[in-house]
Amino acid sequence: MSYFEKKLKRRQGKFKKKSTPSNSRDKRVEHTIKLSKNKRDERLMKRRNLGKSGQRIRTSNSNKEITNYVPTLDELPTLVENVKSNDLETVHKSTQLIRKMISVEEDPPVYAVLQTRIIPTFVEFLQKEDDPFLQFESSWIISNICSGNHDECEYVVDLGIVPIFNQLLHIEDPDILEQSCWALGNISGDCVEYRDLILGQNRIIDNLINVIQNPFSNLDIIQNANWCLSNLCRGKPRPPFNKVKKAIPVFANLIKKNEKQLRIDSTWGLSYLSSGDDLNINSVIEAGIIPRMVQFLNFKSPKIQTPALRVLGNIVTGNFEQTEKVLETDVLEKLIPLIGHHRDQIKRESCWVLSNITAGRQNQIQKVINSGIIPKLVDMMQNCNKVIKQEACWVLSNGVYGGNIQQIVYFVEQNCLKEFIYFLKYNGTRILKICLEAIERILQVGEIQAELTGEQNPVVQMIENLNGTEGIEKLIEHENKVIYKLAGKIWDEYLDQEESSSSDDDDDDHDDHDDHDEDDDENSDENQYDNGNNDSNYLQDNDQEQQLGVNNNLYEF
Repeated sequence: MSYFEKKLKRRQGKFKKKSTPSNSRDKRVEHTIKLSKNKRDERLMKRRNLGKSGQRIRTSNSNKEITNYVPTLDELPTLVENVKSNDLETVHKSTQLIRKMISVEEDPPVYAVLQTRIIPTFVEFLQKEDDPFLQFESSWIISNICSGNHDECEYVVDLGIVPIFNQLLHIEDPDILEQSCWALGNISGDCVEYRDLILGQNRIIDNLINVIQNPFSNLDIIQNANWCLSNLCRGKPRPPFNKVKKAIPVFANLIKKNEKQLRIDSTWGLSYLSSGDDLNINSVIEAGIIPRMVQFLNFKSPKIQTPALRVLGNIVTGNFEQTEKVLETDVLEKLIPLIGHHRDQIKRESCWVLSNITAGRQNQIQKVINSGIIPKLVDMMQNCNKVIKQEACWVLSNGVYGGNIQQIVYFVEQNCLKEFIYFLKYNGTRILKICLEAIERILQVGEIQAELTGEQNPVVQMIENLNGTEGIEKLIEHENKVIYKLAGKIWDEYLDQEESSSSDDDDDDHDDHDDHDEDDDENSDENQYDNGNNDSNYLQDNDQEQQLGVNNNLYEF
């Protein structure tokens, strides 16, 4: 082996060690999307029954005439007294009128009703199996109270309604069954404590699944039971997976239906269940939902696109094999229009998915490159708002950090280095770290070219031309230890010219020692890591060079 070949092999060996999976980017399980006060989930957490959209109105046998009359707050004391009457007709009518009061769309007087202390009476009515009318009206009242704030929900939960509603899931009356599912959905959406309280009820998941799968259940019942089931899977800390995993095949079946709300709630349910370790992710994959999730990306409504992106994003936070299951579809083709979506939320979610793919193996990074999406992401870094720029930056920096030489050259040709340098003026520690790491990787490739040509590292000149040296030097004084150490390392190893020439002399003096160490390092890498992309040879054939759009001289920027 010639001196030149030894130098090249040693450089490649050093590069290879730095691109092993153990040093690759951690996937972003908790991505950076921050929405105001969980707005995206509000419609899932609590729902009020306003008696609209074809709601069936029940009539008491003793009170046939039902009108649209809604009593005023001044009438409440009289209605409360009438609920306690010995006359059944009066009780029925007063209970129904109170229900109408708290079912109005604007400012329902829930607090005023609670202050009357009549709710325990409605809890008693809820258990009157011989009076379905009172059961139904009481369940509606309680369900709407549970749709309010935490204090209102807490009041009725403390009355012991959860086990009662669980029992009512066995009832044959469709209206009472629907309201029971509705109430449990509202309670489970209030807080994690109540979610766990419901999950602790006897066979609650089985009961809800039976309601959904019962051939006699109408669409309204199925929708409410499914929404409740979805709410029981959400929240942090996550519910015990063994308690909720039975919901996966149910959701997997309902996403095939043509009913919009069933698809949305089921997809959100799958997004909760796919968030976690590889076991959770694998259970969702085995349900065969990936093609349907990818298909949902084509839908026009963000209401289904958002949870579908969340499911796919969760899956690609898993291991390399799980990520590959997503990449076996045409997901990248579907993501291209979504990163240009008119809604920032869709752009951010799409970038999050892509960033976890580029945090994977080099063959997975290559698939992202081949899709043609990289130039569009660079454009986003140049023209979008700060939040979107950061999400796009994650995608590109992950690709550089874990990529092989050809891939890094491609990223540089797409002006990624310029954008990383631009981001050095930002204050966020995480974004500074990933940009500095990407710049360091590009400099490493420049060092390989310097070895081949015997000239200076061309990336150093590129950084100087882009006014990046000043930005890196400033970060040496950064208050964060990780940032100032990383910036200092880049400065000392690459940008401080006096230090660089001294280091080169040292390298020449220790060639034999480096050759000896490299064999051990290669064996160590081979035993510990599997890059899945034939990383032992970074000099690919001309076909791949042309596919990547790089020059025949691979290291020429």
